[in-house]
Amino acid sequence: MNVMNRMLLSCVKATELTEMKQHIPLSMVKSIQLHLHATVCSGCKNYMKQSRIIDELLQRKFNGLAIIENTDELESAIISKIL
Repeated sequence: MNVMNRMLLSCVKATELTEMKQHIPLSMVKSIQLHLHATVCSGCKNYMKQSRIIDELLQRKFNGLAIIENTDELESAIISKIL
C-alpha cells in the first residue's frame, strides 16, 4: 500500500476526527489526513464548518451552566436556556 492510500480517510473516519478535534488535539498525522480529506471532499468540509459553528453556539448558550445532580433540575435548566 502506498503512502497516499494510507493518508486518505473515509468520510466516516473524517467526521469522527472532526468531532474529536473539537475536544482533544489531534496528532500531526491525523490533522494532515483530515486536512487532505477536506480538500477533496466538499461534504466533509461543510460538515466541519457546521460542526464548529454548532459547538461555538452551544458553548455560548450553555456557558456557566452549573453541574446539576438532579436530572429534573437539569431538564429545567436546559429548557430555560433554550427558551
